[in-house]
Amino acid sequence: MSEELPYFKFFPSQWIGGEINYLSKEDKGAFIDAVCHYWNKDCKMTYTKLARRIGQKSLDTLLEEELIQKKGNQINIKFLDKQYNERKEQYIKRVEAAKKSKKKAGFSDPMHKNDKEIRTLLKKLDGNT
Repeated sequence: MSEELPYFKFFPSQWIGGEINYLSKEDKGAFIDAVCHYWNKDCKMTYTKLARRIGQKSLDTLLEEELIQKKGNQINIKFLDKQYNERKEQYIKRVEAAKKSKKKAGFSDPMHKNDKEIRTLLKKLDGNT
């Protein structure tokens, strides 16, 4: 994940003007830690694991404020799920374009032969959002 999609969009205006602005500095820090862990794990994180990483009290606060959602034991962060799906689709398109270009040039790249796995992942993610 970190090599293919190493960063997510962050909007300072939303940070300083959004609902997060009304939380304590501790909970704000927990939120940014939560989104980093979530992104780093391909937007797949359980409540249990995230509670261990940022603290259960802070996680429960973020859930109460609806900055993070929970379905069963699974955590969802909607703005990251959306970005992840968009960026993964872009990544696949770029890989496919590169493959076509390399085929025309008579060159083969064994590094990107897992595009079927990526498409399967995207289909699964589309079913979760």
